[in-house]
Amino acid sequence: MSRGTYLAAVALLAILLPSAPAQKLAGTGAIGNAAQGTAVALSADGNTAIVGGPADNGGAGAVWIFTLTNGVWTQQGNKIVGTGAVGNAGQGAAVAISADGNTALIGGPGDAGNLGAAWVFTLLSGVWTQQGAKLVGAGAVPTDGKVSQGCSVALSADGNTALVGGRKDNSTAGGAAWVFTRSNSVWSPQGAKLVGSGAVRGNVFYGPTNLGVDQGASVALSADGNTAVVGGPFDSYVSGGDAYTSGGAVWVFTRSSGFWSQQGAKLAAGRDLFSYEGASVAVSSDGNTFTAVGDDPFGSVWVFTRNNGVWSQQGSNLMVSGAGRGLYVEASSTALSSDGNTALIGGSGDNQSVGAAWVFTRSNGVWTQQGGKLIAAGAIGQSQQGASVSLSADGKTALIGGPGDNGGAGATWVLTPAATVGPPAPTGVSPPAGIHPARRWLSPSPDIRTSLWRTS
Repeated sequence: MSRGTYLAAVALLAILLPSAPAQKLAGTGAIGNAAQGTAVALSADGNTAIVGGPADNGGAGAVWIFTLTNGVWTQQGNKIVGTGAVGNAGQGAAVAISADGNTALIGGPGDAGNLGAAWVFTLLSGVWTQQGAKLVGAGAVPTDGKVSQGCSVALSADGNTALVGGRKDNSTAGGAAWVFTRSNSVWSPQGAKLVGSGAVRGNVFYGPTNLGVDQGASVALSADGNTAVVGGPFDSYVSGGDAYTSGGAVWVFTRSSGFWSQQGAKLAAGRDLFSYEGASVAVSSDGNTFTAVGDDPFGSVWVFTRNNGVWSQQGSNLMVSGAGRGLYVEASSTALSSDGNTALIGGSGDNQSVGAAWVFTRSNGVWTQQGGKLIAAGAIGQSQQGASVSLSADGKTALIGGPGDNGGAGATWVLTPAATVGPPAPTGVSPPAGIHPARRWLSPSPDIRTSLWRTS
């Protein structure tokens, strides 16, 4: 069988077989266009999904939780709104969930006039209940009245350590992150706010010069909660005239005996036009691999690994193939599997804001894109798929948010592997180069807007 015949057979069978199982989630009880899917997170087993809609009810915000039973996703209870909010908090702008799916962390950066806060909910007897008062980190220094605590959030696997970013804290330093810990169902701050050293404030030639680094715009925690990754996409920002650059940077902090300290210098791989490195970050369970993306017009993904406490970039930055026209094409969001070997990258501006996502896998230290871009079916209008993404621990369940779907109502899609895609290789004939028996994402045709997971 020729290579062309084999590929044609794969494409034909892919068309005939069911597409990768994908269910569109849209929570009930929304008031107005909630922008559901602005933030998403999955439990470790991939059976519980949390979806943020910060525009719900005029900007008050809300969160929806869905669970998987017998292959069907259903909403669990009513939408969740934390108590004690002041004004339009934008709850759901950021979300996180514990590995067992029983603790949820919700960010509301607009609370109290953009000072921001976070809320914790726990699942008890099938009902989600707020645990304690909202979390507000101490020592914040507002910039023009803003701190934006809760613009990003992360949880340890056991749900007992919470990391909350505040990108607008203290324009001199340019953002921060706060750590909270839980003991006997009571939450308390742990240490002072985290502010990475070596930050370079932005410089604007025309207009306001008080531009921060935006540390805390994105945050991530290792499973044990002892490694924190904090993104600052506006580090070294310069604008004015013909000069526009923003490298961005990432800081890593580690915890020992309850005390936090910065591990090494800031990590700044990109210094290209509008790199914005650190716009989104994700970290593996062991804390030894993290991805950082920059949502520039073309997008880039950087991977860093830790060896004996020293961080270094792994390979060159990753660029996707198959991206369409539009801003923020490749890298709006990122997620990692538990072992750090599978990365999901969202690009909400792909194809004029229809949006898409891409899968990369690592083998022997080398990252490779798996198949074509993922575009879930059932989108209505410019859905902005990929504005947020999450992966189950094994990397086999993907959650993709599309806050622009249906005119801003928003939605989220769950993608899981198809059982088998593609015909077996004919007897005595090996698959041509590039067709591997290992599992991979396949996009048989650019006209087919679902991608399939191939298994051996």
